[in-house]
Amino acid sequence: MRISLKTSGLLLLWSSIIGFCFWQWTPKFNRYKAPVKIVGIQWNDSLFKHLPKGMDTSIIVKDSKGNPLTFRQYIVPVFNHEAMIFQDRGTWRLHRLTKEANDSMANNDDVAARRDRAAAYRTPDTEQEWIVKLDNIAHTLSMADHILVLKSKRKMIISRKNQPVVSFDIDLGFNPVGNKETDGDGRTPEGIYDVEEKRVRRDKFHKSFWISYPNETDKAIAKKKGLKPGYSILIHGTTNARVNSKDWTAGCIALQNDDIDRLFEIVNSGTVIEIQK
Repeated sequence: MRISLKTSGLLLLWSSIIGFCFWQWTPKFNRYKAPVKIVGIQWNDSLFKHLPKGMDTSIIVKDSKGNPLTFRQYIVPVFNHEAMIFQDRGTWRLHRLTKEANDSMANNDDVAARRDRAAAYRTPDTEQEWIVKLDNIAHTLSMADHILVLKSKRKMIISRKNQPVVSFDIDLGFNPVGNKETDGDGRTPEGIYDVEEKRVRRDKFHKSFWISYPNETDKAIAKKKGLKPGYSILIHGTTNARVNSKDWTAGCIALQNDDIDRLFEIVNSGTVIEIQK
């Protein structure tokens, strides 16, 4: 039996109306269901019984308003990847992993651990093993909090809670005596800074930390003398050609590669570095 064009049109119209009504009555959470976002395992208070042995729960962390937080207050948001803890020139701080907190760093050049904080905000948490998360937090809380560089002795001393942890022999710039004043003078700066941009490199320098030179004092001194203060002062590894050399950098602090591997294990961005004569 043939169906007329008019009948076909009516059937199509009714099918469309019925389909629209069915779609309209379908619950919104089904119609607009977003892709499932994989998130890491979340905190459960039973985990207090499974903290890694030796985990330093005595550390006090300050929030963005300077309020002190105990371990029980910051462990939950850190474990759930809602926040991270970092060192800010001798003070432990909590950084919320929100767009607002991330954006607040954009126009401020003088913030500690900028790279690590931005990376934590951008990186989704997919870890499903609670022991891995707890071990990572315990490792962060075990980090050193002070680096002392004695230029005249060619020594770097790493400390935690005023107790030396390890020391390394270092090499300096090709003109090591005196404070750095200008770009290209071959001197290593003297003063109190912090280390930033903890980076595994793809070049001959192996690994590096960026030192926050020049600070405002360095800039003011250089400007008064009509000089450019320079930049890109790092702690970095040693090239194969310089393993037995002395004071060969352009002003950076060089460690043997095994030593900077060890430094990476015990120091994070935001740690104070004090450089003395």
